Amino acid sequence: MNILKPIAFDVIHCVSQLFDYYLYAVYTFFGRNHTYEASGLGLISSRLRSTLNRIQESLIDMESAEGAAVISASEERKEKVPSPHLSQHVDLSLSSGLFGLAQRVVATESLVFLAEQFEALQSHLDSMMPPAKKPFLQQFYSQTVSTASELRKPIYWIVAAKALDYEQMLLLMAGVKWDIREIMSQHNIYVDVLLKQEFEQFHQRLTDVSRHVRIPLAVSNVLWEHCIRLANRTLVEGYANVKKCSNEGRALMQLDFQQFLMKLEKLTDLRPVPDKDFVETYIKAYYLTESDMEQFIKNHREYSMKQLANLVNVCLGSHINKKARQKLLAAIDDIDRPKR
Repeated sequence: MNILKPIAFDVIHCVSQLFDYYLYAVYTFFGRNHTYEASGLGLISSRLRSTLNRIQESLIDMESAEGAAVISASEERKEKVPSPHLSQHVDLSLSSGLFGLAQRVVATESLVFLAEQFEALQSHLDSMMPPAKKPFLQQFYSQTVSTASELRKPIYWIVAAKALDYEQMLLLMAGVKWDIREIMSQHNIYVDVLLKQEFEQFHQRLTDVSRHVRIPLAVSNVLWEHCIRLANRTLVEGYANVKKCSNEGRALMQLDFQQFLMKLEKLTDLRPVPDKDFVETYIKAYYLTESDMEQFIKNHREYSMKQLANLVNVCLGSHINKKARQKLLAAIDDIDRPKR
């Protein structure tokens, strides 16, 4: 670009396509997963989704069966290339390697590093662009370069979703008796299983992987955040499965969660604990009156219809008549769910 200024735009256009393709490949290999669509965690922003769709439409030849690049006859730059394929030597299914975490880190953090280099070069590249082409460069930075680090969320979420046995947690919680008549001083066993078996094992596997590939702090934090969020959502789901619960049982829920938080803080430096309020607010809702519950339902759309219905049926229980219960359940049905 320095030496041949007349083709400066052609150079940056081709380099931008290369970066687009790399970003699309990293997402295709490590971030494409339909299960997190229903998680409600906003793992892929609308901006990132638009970027991925744009790259696929403008650059990827979805119909190329032979794997050879198909070049358009148009003189405008409409070259398309085959969709990328992950090497058969990469295994993303092994739990011992945290489901390909090393490969995910190399790919994702290389992409983030390249984006940082582009950021450092922005003013230099801008100075070499013909005035008429500057909007293209600005669009490349705002739509592609700035979204690279956003790939961390969906890519590392897949690891977090598989690393812990959340289903086992629900089974253990289902076996707890919550309609007790005395205040307990000892927390339930599911808390110890979650901490000692699941989180400590995850911590150890993370350490093992880091011996082969350095795990940056930003990656470690994203992984821990995802695991804790998923664990906290599992706890709320477990509480929402309770059929009978006394005041003492609600106090036991609080004891269990406080014990979980206290021991979790020794395993990670992540502060504040992600989704801590999500669990605490739900447990406290067990103490609401009928009138307060109606307002709670309107204000807390982050909970599922099932979770809210459980509060009405279990926590209010026999304290309200059938008509009042029907009214609250109808309020839950009427809620406009946020688009996920």
